[in-house]
Amino acid sequence: MAMLRSASCPPAARWPSGTCRPCAFGLGCRCGARRASCRLCRTSTSRSFPATQATTNMSWLDLDRRKAGLVAARDLRDAVSELRLILAMVGLTIAIPVASAIGVRGLALYGGGTAVVNRLSVVGAFFVVFIPASFSLVLALESFVGERERTTLEVLISTPLKEAEIYAGKVAAVLAISLALCYGGLAVYCLAVFPGLGYFPLDVLIALGLSTICQVAAMVAGAVIISLNARTMRAANVMASFIILPMSVALQVEAALILLGRTEFLWGFAGLMTVLAAILLRMGLKGFSREALLARDAGLRRPMQRAANALRASFQRRPGILRLLWWRRTALLVAAFGLPAGAVAGYVAGITGAIPAPVVKPALSALIAAAGDGTQLDQALSIVSHNLLAILLVAPLALITAGLSGFLLTFLPGFLLGFAASQSSWSIALTGIIPNGLVEIPVAIIAGGLAIHIGAAVIHMEASGGWTARVLAAGADYVRALRWLVPGLIVAAVLEVRFG
Repeated sequence: MAMLRSASCPPAARWPSGTCRPCAFGLGCRCGARRASCRLCRTSTSRSFPATQATTNMSWLDLDRRKAGLVAARDLRDAVSELRLILAMVGLTIAIPVASAIGVRGLALYGGGTAVVNRLSVVGAFFVVFIPASFSLVLALESFVGERERTTLEVLISTPLKEAEIYAGKVAAVLAISLALCYGGLAVYCLAVFPGLGYFPLDVLIALGLSTICQVAAMVAGAVIISLNARTMRAANVMASFIILPMSVALQVEAALILLGRTEFLWGFAGLMTVLAAILLRMGLKGFSREALLARDAGLRRPMQRAANALRASFQRRPGILRLLWWRRTALLVAAFGLPAGAVAGYVAGITGAIPAPVVKPALSALIAAAGDGTQLDQALSIVSHNLLAILLVAPLALITAGLSGFLLTFLPGFLLGFAASQSSWSIALTGIIPNGLVEIPVAIIAGGLAIHIGAAVIHMEASGGWTARVLAAGADYVRALRWLVPGLIVAAVLEVRFG
């Protein structure tokens, strides 16, 4: 590696004026944005660290597909060379669909009801696709942390490739294997189950095939992000649960929709997985940096002390409430839009019967019962505790939903309001939120907007780092805003009990 150092690089201890910083790992010049103005790099560009030009402003448009294909081909060769791993994946990809097909055919043979068997056969297709995708996470987790443990990471990042090309090659290699396993298992399952049943749900299988691409892409992108930030394979395997658990919950929701006969909502899941995959792929690309990988490989001392210092710094020099609201005006507008959007959606759902009234009425009854019985003080305390719990939960949920919980904080009440108006009238529905809504709605908009900002900070990654500081600062803004939000909830509860 020492031979990669530019011949004109100054010593690490002292740099001449007008020159860029030399790489501390002996891999060449760390020129960054000042490369064009560095007088040493102008004379020795060919021998400098070649890939630092792509450290800033990376995008999918910057990559050379041929070079990214070289990285993907290299990873595919490494994966195929692990014969035992490939045999295990292929064997399970075939065995699980066959076992599921035997169970479904046996249920049909011994009498399980045609409707029940047909729906269970579709549920089995979803599980058959999910299991091979979870197997392939091993390859995604191993993409960078495996290179580090095999001591080949320095060789990879010293190649004259842009960060986007390395990242795209890694993701493409894992995606190719994952999709091959998923569609192979799905094909085996369909051939073993549906011809014997005389039932072939083409529309559901098309939705499944499209959502599989996005779901696998989201899982692979998330696993690659974990691999970028983990130092050991053991740590990467532990953090993989943050990918598998949410995806398993989504799979259970899809299975419930199939069993209830509401397969039209599967297209909504396909769209949701598309958005999630795009967010995770962008996060990985923007957060990928050669320097960060090398610094993470070297390690940093006293991680708990650094975390405590970052937490303390996030609460220092924060803006006041008015300036904070002005700074977060975009997120607040998104949260404010959730209320009328939810009202329109609820009204349309109630008028058209897209959502049956027995499904929504229990939620309305629960909100009415939240006030409880007893004295006015007891009712006010019950209302405050109910609203405060929602305000406190929305911020941590924003961390794992990319701010969606903040939008739902205003969208769901608007939906219930619109649905209630569809069952009676707008005048009756609006009287239920006045006058307490004049205080409660602004509080919900502020809390929702700040939660949306937390989600935006979570999905915003930069090669220069600072992700932890941005997330902590967004969380600190939310905590500080509780000083005004909690009194607002108390005032709204008093108005609801007194005049509601």
